[in-house]
Amino acid sequence: MALISLLISRLYNSMMTNNYPKIILHVDDDADDLFLIDYALKSIDSFIVLHQEQNGKKALDFLRQTKLSGNLPSLIILDMNMPAMNAHEIYKEVKKDPALSEIPIIIFTTSIDYREEDYWKNEEVRMITKPASFDELKECIKKILAYYSILQSL
Repeated sequence: MALISLLISRLYNSMMTNNYPKIILHVDDDADDLFLIDYALKSIDSFIVLHQEQNGKKALDFLRQTKLSGNLPSLIILDMNMPAMNAHEIYKEVKKDPALSEIPIIIFTTSIDYREEDYWKNEEVRMITKPASFDELKECIKKILAYYSILQSL
């Protein structure tokens, strides 16, 4: 466990050399989760711009708009289960568009179904269970940023 913490700490410190996402799109229908992610991310790094949407249709509208302006997010964090459009539907729409398809996506969910986990592994999408406490959430956000940093260095 200590080795994992050390690795995460080193990865997080290395990403502070501008190898971290500048704009993150977070899509979740739960207002509490939106607030907590925003608060946790700002406490970790106030330079990252977080754009949040409460449903997939608005998220896709945002992505289309940012595609036109050239300010695409560097990372998309999706809640699994949402009304109107779930993570699968959003993912499929993003992957259809060559300008959007290279944006890394992370699924952030309350529970992991192993069939879902297998599906997302095959799609090379990371799936993370939402933590129960704020401190765990901050650590989770650091891991997400570290994961993104690794993707950027490949």
